[in-house]
Amino acid sequence: MSDNLSKKAKIRQSIRAKRNSLSSSQRHHAGNHLSNQLHNQKIITKHQRIACFLSFDGEISTQAVISQILQNNQSCYLPKLKPFKPNRLWFMPYNQDSRMCLNRYGIEEVDALPNHAIKVSELDLVLLPLVAFDRTGNRLGMGGGFYDATFAHLKNEQTKPLFIGLAYQSQLVEDLPSDPWDLPLDGVCTEENFYRF
Repeated sequence: MSDNLSKKAKIRQSIRAKRNSLSSSQRHHAGNHLSNQLHNQKIITKHQRIACFLSFDGEISTQAVISQILQNNQSCYLPKLKPFKPNRLWFMPYNQDSRMCLNRYGIEEVDALPNHAIKVSELDLVLLPLVAFDRTGNRLGMGGGFYDATFAHLKNEQTKPLFIGLAYQSQLVEDLPSDPWDLPLDGVCTEENFYRF
C-alpha cells in the first residue's frame, strides 16, 4: 500500500468513527446550522442548478439544505451510481415527489432512467460529501473515487460548477495527503464556518 493510501485509510477510519458517534439529533441540529451558514454566505441563492446528496454513514444532515433549495424554486439534483466501471455518477432531478430506490451501498437515490440526468457540465453548484478536508481545499472521500471520476474531464475547463464540500467542523484535519486525480474544492461549509480556497 502506498504511503498516501495508508495515511488516507487511517484518517478515513478515525473521522468516520468520530462522525458515527454523533446522535441523529446532533446530526440534524448541525445540519440546520449548516443550512444557515450556506444561506448567510449566499451560496445557494446565487445558483439555479444545484447538486446535493442524501446523508449516509453519519454524514452531516443535508435535509435542511435540500429543503432550502426546493423552497427557493431552484433545481435540485441527487447522485445516482452508474452501474458500470469506472465509478461514476449521474445527477437526477429531485423533488419531494421523486420515486426513490436503494443502490448497492444501501443509499437512497432517485429511481429514474439515465436520460433524465443533467449533464454535469450544466450544474452551477455541486454540494458534495467528504470524510475529511484541510485548509488548502484537499478532500478525502469514501475511497470509491466517484466524484473525482465524474468531474475529472472538467478540471481544466474555464466554465465548471462550483465545488463546495459539506462537513462537520470536526472533519477538518491539519494535513491531508493528496493525489493528482483528487477533485479540488472551491470551499467547505461546516455548521460553524465557511472556508474559501
